[in-house]
Amino acid sequence: MVKQEECSGSSEGAEGIRDEKGIYASPWWCGNWILLSENDDQWTRIPPDVIETLETGKDDPTDSETEFNKRYVALTHRLVHRRACIELHRRQANNTFESDKAVVVKRGNEEFGFRIHGSKPVVVSAIEPDTPAETSGLEVGDIVIAVNGINVLDKTHSEVVKIAHSGSEILELDVARTCDVVASLAHEGGPAALYSGYLWRAAPLRPHHPPRWTRRWFVLKRDNCLYYYKTDSSIHPVGALMLVNYQLTEEDVGKPHGFRLQRGGGVRLQLAADTAEAAARWRAVLAHAIDASNQRDGWLEVTMRNMKLPPSSIPRPDCFGYLMKLGSKWKSWAKRYCVLKDACLYFYNDGNSKSAFGMACLHGYRIQTCAPGGKKYAFEVMPTEPKQRHFYFHTESEMDRKRWMAALEYSIDRWMKAG
Repeated sequence: MVKQEECSGSSEGAEGIRDEKGIYASPWWCGNWILLSENDDQWTRIPPDVIETLETGKDDPTDSETEFNKRYVALTHRLVHRRACIELHRRQANNTFESDKAVVVKRGNEEFGFRIHGSKPVVVSAIEPDTPAETSGLEVGDIVIAVNGINVLDKTHSEVVKIAHSGSEILELDVARTCDVVASLAHEGGPAALYSGYLWRAAPLRPHHPPRWTRRWFVLKRDNCLYYYKTDSSIHPVGALMLVNYQLTEEDVGKPHGFRLQRGGGVRLQLAADTAEAAARWRAVLAHAIDASNQRDGWLEVTMRNMKLPPSSIPRPDCFGYLMKLGSKWKSWAKRYCVLKDACLYFYNDGNSKSAFGMACLHGYRIQTCAPGGKKYAFEVMPTEPKQRHFYFHTESEMDRKRWMAALEYSIDRWMKAG
């Protein structure tokens, strides 16, 4: 396990680099996280098999599945907004940002049929099926530039909603299209499946009452996270369990061929297979995954390997470039070449360096603007735990600050979601 280091930065030279060396801030497994993989195509709308209550009681979503879906949808909307914002800042920097399409949406059944997320700008984050928005040509990822002739790029979410519901039955929207960029993220690749199959899952109803058993399609992936879906054809998971610090037991769960996944203070998952042979296979692969999760070798291997790569060799970085970083020891600013990948920020002396001299794990961190030392274009990277380290950066322009903040928020939310 990587130990938390209190690493600091000075303004210049080898002394400052020595202060910053290593991997610091608490690693992601110190919190209780659930990984939502992009490999499951988060960018299409949530299908009815996840959010729709079916008529047959045995197939109704459980309470935990309904709660998971709420978090999943909220995360999807944030990711769409942040990825669209990254594209917005890229186009603005290249002076290529403009309206791509005019869309007319007529109100039907008192609704237009789409959702927007975020502020300054607002982005179309979801389109409801069989609504005017779906047939209008509006797309998830569209940045709303104007509503009925009123420019809304610098308006808050509530202001845009007020303009849209100002009494008009028709919305004329000028949008900048980013759906190609957003949709492509679903195919960037994610953890592959190691093993899959149907299992019965016990859903507790009330204390001292027998649980309700529901049949779900379970998929164990290479990230050692166990996902479960309503059926084997479902696109989106209805639950996920990171197997760090879990134990597998074969005690009686009230159903033949059953076993239990449990962690002290964590979620308890009671499962059962259809046959003794299937149960034995699942116990074997889950036991191996739990052991691998507890060793954490895979994550350490990847992060340490990335630190030895030159910045240009880190595959598909989420953002890169120079940042001014405030050292915690000397309280002075140092220019660092930074590469963001999977919510980890790698620090280099410059863009031609052969390896990183330090890295910050930012899983679970929050991003907000600030003004330390009177720096105009500064922002803060804040941890959830007070013992973890704060990071302060500033850029040379407002555009660059927005680019980095959007990329950091996107990278952090892309890979991790608090359970």
